[in-house]
Amino acid sequence: MPTSQEWKTFYAWGLAHGPLVMVEVMGQKMCIINSYRVADELLNDRSLIYSDRPSMPMVNDLYVGPVYKKHRRAFHHGFNRRESNGYQNVQTRENTLLLEKLLTDPDKYAHHLRITTGAIIMMIGLGYPITENDEFVRIAEAAQLAMVSAARPGAYLIDLLPILKYVPEWFPGASFQKVGREGRELSQELQNKPFAWAVKQFEEGNALPSFFKDLMENKEVASDDPVESQHIIKCATAVMYATGADTILSSTLTFILAMLHAPHIQKIAQEELDRVVGDRLPTYADQDALPYITAIVKESLRWESVIPLGVPHRVMQDDVYNGYFIPAGTIIIANQWGISHDDQVFSDPSAFRPERFLDKESPVPDPSTIAFGWGRRICPGRFLAENSLWLHVATMLACFNITPAVGADGKEIIPPREYTSGMASRPLPFPCSITPRSKVTGDLIKHSVASLPESY
Repeated sequence: MPTSQEWKTFYAWGLAHGPLVMVEVMGQKMCIINSYRVADELLNDRSLIYSDRPSMPMVNDLYVGPVYKKHRRAFHHGFNRRESNGYQNVQTRENTLLLEKLLTDPDKYAHHLRITTGAIIMMIGLGYPITENDEFVRIAEAAQLAMVSAARPGAYLIDLLPILKYVPEWFPGASFQKVGREGRELSQELQNKPFAWAVKQFEEGNALPSFFKDLMENKEVASDDPVESQHIIKCATAVMYATGADTILSSTLTFILAMLHAPHIQKIAQEELDRVVGDRLPTYADQDALPYITAIVKESLRWESVIPLGVPHRVMQDDVYNGYFIPAGTIIIANQWGISHDDQVFSDPSAFRPERFLDKESPVPDPSTIAFGWGRRICPGRFLAENSLWLHVATMLACFNITPAVGADGKEIIPPREYTSGMASRPLPFPCSITPRSKVTGDLIKHSVASLPESY
């Protein structure tokens, strides 16, 4: 099995052997899907038997502990489309502050995006306003990094031989025990410290509107058992950062990278913004009138997948699909990167072409149906993530020109499409130039920041 950029290897296997590729690793069967049609028919149409998750002792036993199905119920309650739209004021405020940071220190654009993402998630999740070098964000990022490493299917031998969880940490070859212990400690820190702060604010009557506050006021949504309810609320708010931060950050970085590879897209988008929005900042109210901006968001999700291999499924009973026998217990990997580059669905898939989503005569699938998972396992935070990404794209294009950096030789630097490996993937650091489109734009950003209320 490949150990780096697995999605590209699996995609090549699909081209050579067909849309379904069956492999076996130490007795564990895996079915790799590289076709949108196949993924849709199995994971959506047959979701009743394809919605299970494989046993992953590295995550479930050594890292985060028992996982409750009720977590998802809490998320669906807090982040359906209507509830997600209720947090747009938080996203708008933090996005405006992001524009100011890009105006004053554009070279640190990736850092600013990371801080903004953390601020949005912490405020929506816990009602917690972060600082520049925030302890909770540091904890959350460390825990997220550990979880992303642990959650790669088959990355650790224990996932194939669960009995190894009983091997002591000092035993030769049991380094996964140390990794699991350190990850579990980070997970506990992420769950306990921010939650304790939020509970104190709630008990003192100072809690700001948030997912946490909503659940504390409606505990029966989590569970009828008060003790279990408290645990679910604590875990659900902690999981928010791990599941939401990478989607927003990585997709926004992909958008910036795409603007360097396809500068004509930027010009078309800015013409639409100037025509519709004029001399103000775009808002969520403009969304329906800015179809090209929305198409750029969709193409950013398709062009490079945040979770390239998706989160594995497990088939619960024997199944037959187009002559393929898929035995119960098979791990199903929907190669989201490969599916998003399926040239039977997306023509010229390597090109960044937002207009593919504007062709009403030849409609293509919405990439969010791929990027956020399948069937009953679709990510409940997808509306929140899409809202943040849309506003980032719209306001950055309205205010700035995103162009290649210039090297010492005076030539433009077009960075390659190079991404990190792992369960979650983001672009490797790359230079670029982010400059205000005009002095008026700079003044608009400063005025918008000055007009923000002092608090939420």
